[in-house]
Amino acid sequence: MNLRQLEYLVAVADTGGLTAAAERCHVSQSAVSLGLSELESTLRLRLLIRGPGRGAVLTDAGREVVGEARAVLTAVSELGAGARRLGQEIAGTLRIGCYAPVAALCLPAAIAGFRELRPEVTIEFVEGSLPDLQRQLLDGRCELAFLYRQDILPGIEVEVLTDQQPHLLLPAGHRLQRRRSVALRELADEPFILLDVAPSERYFRSVFDAAGVPMTVAHRAGSFELARAMVARGLGYTLSVQQPAVDCSVEGRPFRTVPLRDAVPTTPLVLGRAAGGRPTRRAEVFSAYCKELFSATTRRAG
Repeated sequence: MNLRQLEYLVAVADTGGLTAAAERCHVSQSAVSLGLSELESTLRLRLLIRGPGRGAVLTDAGREVVGEARAVLTAVSELGAGARRLGQEIAGTLRIGCYAPVAALCLPAAIAGFRELRPEVTIEFVEGSLPDLQRQLLDGRCELAFLYRQDILPGIEVEVLTDQQPHLLLPAGHRLQRRRSVALRELADEPFILLDVAPSERYFRSVFDAAGVPMTVAHRAGSFELARAMVARGLGYTLSVQQPAVDCSVEGRPFRTVPLRDAVPTTPLVLGRAAGGRPTRRAEVFSAYCKELFSATTRRAG
């Protein structure tokens, strides 16, 4: 049984015939006849008496089913109207995800700024890996997620928020810290600290490959803050896609951020969502806010 069959039955009851019902439903008479036959077969009831010159007459069972069909179709119509109304409201709870290594650089500013703009929206968030966050988008657990544009799954749409060249992080006092830019080849003999959170290794390896320098890893850090702290302690250098406002570690030790001279691949920061359906108004407004936020941040950094 499906809603279209119920629509046919109600149309026959209202118009008194298959031909008129077909015109009302904008289908052929044969489609109406077939749909009603399938409905009778499913319910194991005779709903109509058909005959030449008689049109279609409802049986007693048919009249009872028509009443129930009207109630179902009305409920579905109200459900659709309610869902559309909810989708247009800039209110409720917006659940977002964020790739864990960049959460500290994305979430606080985005949530705090949007709360001032739209206090009627409650934001919940979850951190995770790129694959896990995309699965949460696809199954509806998150409406939006901050991701890097890497390994994007089918069914995910993305909007670029910012796309920056990676920078070098050098220990304070490093021999190259005052340079306007540094080539990776100039650091080939120094220990490299890798942010080892998938798929970071593959991306940074593509950076080294583009620069024509082998990537020899001295240390692997499981978080962005650990990598920065190790650089500040003079244990090596690292690469960073994002540029924090403060050049110091969690221990308060300074390091230096220097632009990379080589032409290398970038990995844009994007806002992802499940493709297909229309986003809620709160998600649309949050997306627009984030694009403006990151555009302003990029302008200041430039």
